[in-house]
Amino acid sequence: MLELTGVTHQYGSLTALDDVTLSVTDGKVGLVGVNGAGKTTLLSVASGAVMPTSGLVAVNGSSPYDRPQRREALARIALMPQYLEVPSHLTAHEAVSYLTWMRGARWRDAVRAAHSALADVGLAQRANSKLRALSGGMARRVALAQAIALKPAVLLLDEPTTGLDPEQRRSVLDLVANLDATVVMSSHIIEDIATVCDTVVVLHDGRIKFHGTLAELQALAAEPSSPRALEDAFVSLIAAEKSE
Repeated sequence: MLELTGVTHQYGSLTALDDVTLSVTDGKVGLVGVNGAGKTTLLSVASGAVMPTSGLVAVNGSSPYDRPQRREALARIALMPQYLEVPSHLTAHEAVSYLTWMRGARWRDAVRAAHSALADVGLAQRANSKLRALSGGMARRVALAQAIALKPAVLLLDEPTTGLDPEQRRSVLDLVANLDATVVMSSHIIEDIATVCDTVVVLHDGRIKFHGTLAELQALAAEPSSPRALEDAFVSLIAAEKSE
């Protein structure tokens, strides 16, 4: 379970998250919003990477920002960031092994987990390639591999299909859909959310504007039976917010 209670985060005078309360108990949750809505900040705060200005974060009851509880909380959650910041001279396997070890795994276990995770994302044949030699799509899959290597209870994915070709995108979505984990996945592609997720959260200007099932979001569209109903409902929510 992932819980955010009254979470606010500011970058100077900019409020990226504004009193966000969100409870995710299981399943796959889609996080959608326009650029600058606060999606990346929300995932970073939830993962324990960015301490919120105020509010509480808990993973299965443990806070990643409470020193005695931090190790336990971080063992249960993992983040696939938009950009994986590791030295480009490392191989894909070295990068995943190192990041897995940094999360607390023994080195021998980290090496094995890295091999398995790279195979899961379709990069077994490129495990010994240096990161700088990989395409953008391959780099995204390395980022996913390091997130799933320790099979976290809660997985946070920040735009996981960005830069992937259609075949790679389908493969990644299938993998995410079948993961035995609670997943929060941000995406600009409503179709990806509909393919993988049970529920959806719409974030705008750092605030949650909608949290419910896909069917409930679709019902907000002017024509709920339209093939573009989910996208139309999202757009109408944002337009209503701008007009207030």
